[in-house]
Amino acid sequence: MPDEMKWPIIVAIVVLVPEVISIVATLLQRSRIGSPIPQELEGIYDEKDYAESNRYTKAKSTFGLIHDAFELTVFFAFWFLHGFPWLDNICAGFGHGQIVTGLIFVGITGLASTILGLPWSIYRTFVLEESFGFNKTTPCTFVKDRLKGLALSLVLGIPLLSLILWFFIATGSLGWLWVFLTTTTFQIVLLFLMPVLIMPLFMQMIPLPEGLALVTSEIEKEPGLSFLSTRVFYSHDSECNGKAAWLTRDRRFAGMSTGATLSISWSDSAGGDGAPGWTIAEGEPGNGGIVYAICSAMDMPQSGVDMTWKLCDAAIDAGKAGKTENGNGSQALLLKDGITSSCTDVGSLRSKLLTLADKLGYKGANIFVIDGSSRSAHSNAFCTGFGKFRRICLFDTLLPLMEEQEIIAVLGHEIGHDRLYHVHTRLVIAITYSFVMLYVMGQFLISPTIASAFFVSEPKVYLGMVFFSKVWSVIDFAVSIPMTILSRSNEFAADRYSVDADPSYAVSLGDGLKKLVKKSKANLTPHPFYAFLTYSHPPLDIRLQAIREYAQKVYG
Repeated sequence: MPDEMKWPIIVAIVVLVPEVISIVATLLQRSRIGSPIPQELEGIYDEKDYAESNRYTKAKSTFGLIHDAFELTVFFAFWFLHGFPWLDNICAGFGHGQIVTGLIFVGITGLASTILGLPWSIYRTFVLEESFGFNKTTPCTFVKDRLKGLALSLVLGIPLLSLILWFFIATGSLGWLWVFLTTTTFQIVLLFLMPVLIMPLFMQMIPLPEGLALVTSEIEKEPGLSFLSTRVFYSHDSECNGKAAWLTRDRRFAGMSTGATLSISWSDSAGGDGAPGWTIAEGEPGNGGIVYAICSAMDMPQSGVDMTWKLCDAAIDAGKAGKTENGNGSQALLLKDGITSSCTDVGSLRSKLLTLADKLGYKGANIFVIDGSSRSAHSNAFCTGFGKFRRICLFDTLLPLMEEQEIIAVLGHEIGHDRLYHVHTRLVIAITYSFVMLYVMGQFLISPTIASAFFVSEPKVYLGMVFFSKVWSVIDFAVSIPMTILSRSNEFAADRYSVDADPSYAVSLGDGLKKLVKKSKANLTPHPFYAFLTYSHPPLDIRLQAIREYAQKVYG
């Protein structure tokens, strides 16, 4: 073996180790697809739903394997075709100092990675997730999210990277310590800013209001009707035609003439026959916007009573076009399809969640609904922030999915993560890990050995940072294993915390988790090795069994 190839091959083997292990785990996972469902999970899927879950699991697995193979091929081709010294020569040719040259080098590699990854993101969102009914993201939202992410990276990343490079260059052997102090401060500040400044840039956070909310059913047959599917209508401040009215507050509706919102209100001449009834229409209640659905019920919406809606031709046309459009077409009823809506007392939910938070010592939290439905049909709930920045967050897709008691039990679990100091513990571990990593980086940053492994003759700080991150990925992989074990342990502890809060939560939490799994078409038969490496949450059958056994132990 030529001497110049010794270190590149050694480092390449090291870098490949976690990749090979991950591929083996994925192949083992694929071998379990379609296995018999554990007894603990029987009844979650019927035969058709289970087949759909298996197809989704296999499709995601196939996509992941091909994507990983592509990324590895591109990276190793660039590496062993001497792409790093070639790019460095181009960046150095601009004649700037190391800091500016480093920013250019990192910027070009980051941009190239983004461009190469874009087709995969598009396929995953608009083909893979779309084909299984999960995608709600419009092309416009997709582009906006990526532009916002790019702008945020530039605003935050350029100053921080410049400062890091300056510390390593200007302060010599203590550069790693100054970088550690800077990045740690930055990380802690972000923890406070994330829920109030950064997350709202990407997800609309709607304060959970008082009163009743109307939630429409899911429309699976017509993707173009997603603007009517699983929508949450919140109580409007004013009545319309002497009766209560409701309004959406998320960003999913593409109507333009009267505002990007939908409303439910009473009309004395709702349908084409002029009969009175309730309408789902564009814009504010009673403003004459296009009517998309009507309900002939005469009574006020109330909890426990579903309303049946019949779609108007405007909704049918929008479904065919795959989008909502303004126009002056007839609003006569076309009985081609329909939806239902249920009534949810979000005021009661809000009151009970705040009572639970106060009971558990989670003081000062505000409750928000996230318009996750504008991007995906997947559901989630979480608590974030510290002190007065605390927020209890529910995805709007959770409201039509779970009963009130199930949502409360799930939030008891999420509050448990805070009250059991799981977030704080992970922060301390992350800071400690960062300390060790930056110390090691400081010793090898301008190592001729690492530079030669990537065919670079002259070590440079910014190159050393990039090369070190590739080599250190092996340590990241090794450390991720005990961290996932800790994460699963924390999930068990948070489940117990929720059960301790109220004996009824054992059943409610289990039922809520089953609904989440069914909705997300999750795999119920993961391979143990794959779960060991990658699952931040315990497999559902083990988790449900642990909840049941703990409840029996505590309450008998």
